[in-house]
Amino acid sequence: MVHATHPQSLFQQLCANIMDAFGACDMEGRVTEANQHFLDLTGYDRNELLGMTIFDLTPPKWHELEKRVIDEQVRTRGYSDLFEKEYRRKDGRIVPVELRIVLARAPDGRPAGMWGIVRDRSQRLAKERSLRRFQISVDSSPDAVFWIDAQGRFPYVNEQACRSLGYSRDELMRLHLWDIDAEFTREQWEPHWEKVKKSGGARLERLHRRKDGTAFPVEIRSKNVVFDDQEHHVAYVRDISERLNAERDRQKLEAQLLQAQKMESVGRLAGGIAHDFNNMLGVILGYSELLKAKLAPNDPLPRDIEQIQRAARRAQDITRQLLAFSRKQVFEPKVLDVNTLIGGFEDNLSRLIGEDIALKFFPGKDLANVEFDPTQIEQILMNLAVNARDAMPQGGALTFETANVSLDEAYCREHAGFMPGEFVQISVSDNGSGMDAETLTHIFEPFFTTKKTGKGTGLGLATVYGIVKQGGGFINVYSEPARGTTFKIYLPVSAGEPEPSRTDEKQDPTPGSETVFLVEDDDMVRTVTEASLRELGYTVLSAAGPEEALALFADHKDSLDLLVTDVVMPSMNGKDLYDRLKTSRPDLKVLYMSGYTENVIVHHGVLDKGVQFISKPFTLLDLSGRVRAALTA
Repeated sequence: MVHATHPQSLFQQLCANIMDAFGACDMEGRVTEANQHFLDLTGYDRNELLGMTIFDLTPPKWHELEKRVIDEQVRTRGYSDLFEKEYRRKDGRIVPVELRIVLARAPDGRPAGMWGIVRDRSQRLAKERSLRRFQISVDSSPDAVFWIDAQGRFPYVNEQACRSLGYSRDELMRLHLWDIDAEFTREQWEPHWEKVKKSGGARLERLHRRKDGTAFPVEIRSKNVVFDDQEHHVAYVRDISERLNAERDRQKLEAQLLQAQKMESVGRLAGGIAHDFNNMLGVILGYSELLKAKLAPNDPLPRDIEQIQRAARRAQDITRQLLAFSRKQVFEPKVLDVNTLIGGFEDNLSRLIGEDIALKFFPGKDLANVEFDPTQIEQILMNLAVNARDAMPQGGALTFETANVSLDEAYCREHAGFMPGEFVQISVSDNGSGMDAETLTHIFEPFFTTKKTGKGTGLGLATVYGIVKQGGGFINVYSEPARGTTFKIYLPVSAGEPEPSRTDEKQDPTPGSETVFLVEDDDMVRTVTEASLRELGYTVLSAAGPEEALALFADHKDSLDLLVTDVVMPSMNGKDLYDRLKTSRPDLKVLYMSGYTENVIVHHGVLDKGVQFISKPFTLLDLSGRVRAALTA
């Protein structure tokens, strides 16, 4: 600021040539002069500004600072240091400034006023804020940023670069690129530098090496830039360890999902084939039994009929295995102690595998109970034992173990289809020939076998897979060539108490005299079932479907004791038919027939409590026992 007593011509010349805001005030702080830059800075015209004080232009928070500068610096030594404050413009906007105040004296040496230069700091502060924002954004970036010069050194690195490599900034800036790149050598640098210069940038994947010597994969995107007349590469480096791990996990899960989908598709096909095949087998078995019963004791034909029955039963076993794989068989679960079941089945397993294979069983302590169909667990054990026996033609050891296990989410993420929870684990291990990785991807597929033609159907492990899945469990297999195989089966834990063991069924058909109402839409199955019932002594009324059954029932309902009905029929299923009939005959009993499961009398393959059911195809003995059980239920 310039005191007003200075020569006017000198002040005007000074004001006209200076590029900063320039003004003067008296010792009380009233403005006496200002140049155009000062007027532009504050937004006032000259007439408005003259007579205002410097404190009128300054927000209150700066008053104490300005008074202290004037008292402690300007009055004592004649000038102030450069200091920062703010002005409030006429329009209310705050402007950051820096200024220096100089004391103006009269000819006699007395203080006559103050003058000084004021500089607007707005643009500089904006640039500084922009630079700070840039620095913060670079240092907070999840990617490491490296500036690399022509000598392979790092003039600049961000904080993530230091964190990712374990160096301080000073340490890292003393290194070369080949000190941190596990695959780079000093000799490779110059050709790489020229290549990036020519192309303008590069994108590649490398291995970086931390200060502790560990390596990790990175993705690098670099660009050639010129800064301070020098060329640099700016490299943006991202740790891709998680991405590569996730990619490997995704590929693994995709393969597992594809395998599961393939198994599901094959299962649907197998279930459909087994359903139709069961009806035909039922006719073959039924008529062969009826024919055999009509022959004289010394007739030679029964031997031929027995061969027909034997072939039919083998075919029946195959269809049951297909249904097991496709999870369309009917489960009749009971609460079981697995240790007790395996212990009681050891003798059967020993006879199955032969004397040259040692059978060992290590039961787990305090083993939890499971709810599962006991005959299906026996089927699992037999199939795995046969599979192990065939893998040890020179003899060996077969070991069964049980244990309580808990599957957590981490384990289930690694094993598609598994769910967390508490399970009983049954491990079946052999020290046989083992399997390679390719074989392991197919072992649960039906009809897949590594055995010679005629030595196996390829349904054993497919059956195991289907049974375990239908029962709500999981199965894993671990194997290596020449190092044996271990199957691990996980069955869900049950809080119930074990049920009494079943008693052996009667081995001779039991005749009856009641009246049976038979409803079956397949003509051949209906005919042979009707003949079998009559052979057992029952009076039979038959219908070819639900509509015919409803019409016949109206005239015969009082004489009927038992409804024997197929489950799956056109227009109405067997359950709905029974519900219709029992509205007018509440005491009518029912026995359901089916070749595979449907969600009519079962849920998720499990037979509803109290439901009487016979699985197709069935023998005369099967039919006899199931009919008597239904009538007496």
